[in-house]
Amino acid sequence: MLDLLRRKAQSPYLQATVLVIIVVFIFWGVGSNNQSGGQNAVATVNGESITIMEFDQAYQRTMDKYRNQFGGNLPKGFLEAMNLKKQVINELIQRSLLLQGGEEIGIYVSNMEIQNGIKEMTVFQNNGVFDVTRYKDVLKGSRMTPTKFEAGLRDDMIATKVGMGLGGFGRVSPRELDERFRFDNSELRFDYAVFKAESYGDKVKFTPEALTEYFEKNKETYKTPPQVKLKYLSFPIKDEMAKITIPQEEIEAYYNSHQGDFGQLEKRRVRHILLKTTEQDKEQRRPEIEKILARAKAGEDFAALAMEFSQDGSAARGGDLGFFGQGQMVPEFEEVAFRLQKGEISDVVTSQFGYHIIKLEEIQPAKLTPLAEAKGAIENKLKKQQAENSLFEKANEAYEKIIFAGSLAKYAENFTITLSGTDFFIQSSPPPAFDGHPEVISTAFSLKKGELSSLINSSAGYTVLMVEDRKEPEIPAFEEVKEKVKKDFIGAEAKVLCQKAAEDTLAALRLQADVDFAKKMKENGLSVQESGYFSRIKRTSKELPKQVIETGLTLTAESPYPEKVVTADNGIYVFRLKDVKDAPAENDKERQAFEARLAMEKQKQVMDAWLAYLMKMGKVTINEKYLN
Repeated sequence: MLDLLRRKAQSPYLQATVLVIIVVFIFWGVGSNNQSGGQNAVATVNGESITIMEFDQAYQRTMDKYRNQFGGNLPKGFLEAMNLKKQVINELIQRSLLLQGGEEIGIYVSNMEIQNGIKEMTVFQNNGVFDVTRYKDVLKGSRMTPTKFEAGLRDDMIATKVGMGLGGFGRVSPRELDERFRFDNSELRFDYAVFKAESYGDKVKFTPEALTEYFEKNKETYKTPPQVKLKYLSFPIKDEMAKITIPQEEIEAYYNSHQGDFGQLEKRRVRHILLKTTEQDKEQRRPEIEKILARAKAGEDFAALAMEFSQDGSAARGGDLGFFGQGQMVPEFEEVAFRLQKGEISDVVTSQFGYHIIKLEEIQPAKLTPLAEAKGAIENKLKKQQAENSLFEKANEAYEKIIFAGSLAKYAENFTITLSGTDFFIQSSPPPAFDGHPEVISTAFSLKKGELSSLINSSAGYTVLMVEDRKEPEIPAFEEVKEKVKKDFIGAEAKVLCQKAAEDTLAALRLQADVDFAKKMKENGLSVQESGYFSRIKRTSKELPKQVIETGLTLTAESPYPEKVVTADNGIYVFRLKDVKDAPAENDKERQAFEARLAMEKQKQVMDAWLAYLMKMGKVTINEKYLN
């Protein structure tokens, strides 16, 4: 429901409705007085069930939203980190509580309000007038019945009224606005110094016994990686390609049929005016587009006409669609666009979207690599295609014979073939023959001693291998890794010394208000640096990491030092508030924007508090099996 409203609502009332609801909720369909489904419900809210179907639909919508944000694929571990199922259930519960709470305090939406809301939606209108046939067709196309849609709209309107009612408690007084604006926009800067562990390495003292003890406590980290020794048979694709000859006519045919691979084909930039039509109003709108065409051909500014009449997103750009090539537009539109001369205006063009008028603005000629220059790449590609087919047949036939022979060694003996081999190697340092072919390496380390691989396909061709020997991970003798243990021990102890020095320094600074900051840092061999100004609105500084800024914003002139040191960017920061600069004088636009943001913040606080109260007073149960 909200998705539909976001896309289609044009009236100020419905747009305001959407804004208020979206602040807290993004789902539709909860709180529909569903009393059934107890055991199969994902949750119940004061006896009302949130069904599995409602949960699945909301979960999928949330997944789609995050996928879009990440360009189609979610990062590994993202769902677990977000605890997405719990998040969706909580939002559905909040939605249900909101609707129930609204009914309890007497908020009501009449049938007339529902009807007026629907009539205002342009998606259900023809020529600005509500069309009941179009209404039913649109809902049918969305797989939704009028009853279900209207019930959902009623819930949305109740939620909106609740939000607007509670929003009245979130007003911002002029005094509060002034104080918050000054507070959030006042600018701070720091004196700071960075303690680094590497500066304390030469202060670390150790004995042979200490190194031995450190090794015993951490010996698992010194385990050797597994190693394998292989025998293998390769079928290199480059050898197969060397046997193939590609006729000149095949190269030319490929070039002619794949010219888009060898540069840029012709592109055209057009403007258009679109009047959307349906089957019902197609004839009715024809005279309208003809009048616009006559004005365009009479010399009126095409871009201005597009901004006034066009019914798509390009209208704001004067109908400009930018450059496009063949195959990117619907056939009827493209055929005309690529037939026009520069500056020419088309007659009316009909497509599945409605009526178009097209003006050709610019032609970008084709820029192709000549055949003589592309010949080598084409020949290589065609050779590889043929080689891949024949090579697979050869490799597969050989593999069947290896299986029949019983082992790779027996096959080599039967057919007088010399196998290749490697010495022991670890996975991170493969031999040159397999460098850049992770498929082969990962397979090799997944096998046991004496085990034969399947036929492995890589960019180099096909490989069959056998693990001749394998060395499992083991903890080395202390003497073998003594130098690494020593280095690790010094690094670990240096971090401890660095942390203590930073904490002791901060403690001394906090204890004596008049202590000289620069002098104290000099005692630690550090120089004091000065940050740039930043504020609670502009929480950025090129000198300081985010963790320092967040902590620093809590400091005041009366308490200029943080309670704890801050570790960030491989260093430990000790800092103090240097000074605070008053907020700059605001203009009316900035003040209005800040007031709106502060009001929304307060309204959300009121809404959150009310929902917390409803949660505390209500009876909410969650079926935990749906969280797993």
